[in-house]
Amino acid sequence: MKNVTPGPGPVRTGTAAPVMDARRNQLIILAVFVLVLVLLVRACSGRENQYEKVAHELTAAVQNNDFNAVAKLENSQTAATMGRGRLGRAADQLAPLGKVKRVHENTPAGDGPRVHEFDVNFDGGTVHEKIQFDPDGKVFTFHYDQPVKNK
Repeated sequence: MKNVTPGPGPVRTGTAAPVMDARRNQLIILAVFVLVLVLLVRACSGRENQYEKVAHELTAAVQNNDFNAVAKLENSQTAATMGRGRLGRAADQLAPLGKVKRVHENTPAGDGPRVHEFDVNFDGGTVHEKIQFDPDGKVFTFHYDQPVKNK
């Protein structure tokens, strides 16, 4: 009678499981990266930058003919030269456009230092504004084009 003992079983190299784990980990990392990227883009796209925020506040203050609010945003020299009559004329042109919906900066590359241009959308129209800021971030000059009313 011969002694029949089973031989060693098939030898596993162990490569299948780690490869699948590595692939799964790569997919998870990629999915997390894409998710974080989407969240960052959404968080950054809906907010006004610092200059858009000042333009929004200034335009709303002009619309309301609020001399004190406008003076707070201007530097002392500009605030001293801004008369109530000039503010009133600007308010007469901007107030009929309705509430400010959006301010979007579109400053061309050729503009001077600290000069920013904006397209302001209202409920009833649009206007293009150009604001020059002083080194402290206060409004030095403020100009706007003739408002365009929605039909």
